[in-house]
Amino acid sequence: MREIFVFEKMDSMRPNLRSLNDREGVFILDRRGNIIFANDKASDVYKIRRELKKALSEKRMSIQNGSKEIVLYPIFDNNNLKFFFGIVRDMEDIIKIKKILDITYESVKNFREDIAHYFFNPLAIAKGYLNLISEKNLTAEDKLKIEKVKTAIERIEAVVKNIVMNGKICE
Repeated sequence: MREIFVFEKMDSMRPNLRSLNDREGVFILDRRGNIIFANDKASDVYKIRRELKKALSEKRMSIQNGSKEIVLYPIFDNNNLKFFFGIVRDMEDIIKIKKILDITYESVKNFREDIAHYFFNPLAIAKGYLNLISEKNLTAEDKLKIEKVKTAIERIEAVVKNIVMNGKICE
């Protein structure tokens, strides 16, 4: 197994290298950027090998190529760069999901703004009229009723505020 990591016998091993085809492509570059191995899902690296060679670094790096993300990991042995291990991910599904999430976020944002507008405006008007009525000469019983209505409106405002701010129905 050590031979794979230090590439002492890579030329003799190259014909025997294979990987399982999965959702991601995998590939190996020697320290100069020559492709040693690439599975079927990583076949795009052959098309961009010049760009890969230019981008080689002793740090992890990520390259975008259309809807594909290519991530290169440098592999060291005793602080000496030996090879690069790469992964190719098709980001098309992730890009589609992100678009759906963005649309959903906008819908939720608009919904919350509509709730705020359609509930807070009438509540503010109702509170204003209650304040006007409470300035008049009222009986103690009427003042108590107005206070109860104000309390009920404040509770409704708290519920609407929680829906708008936190997406929860609670006071």
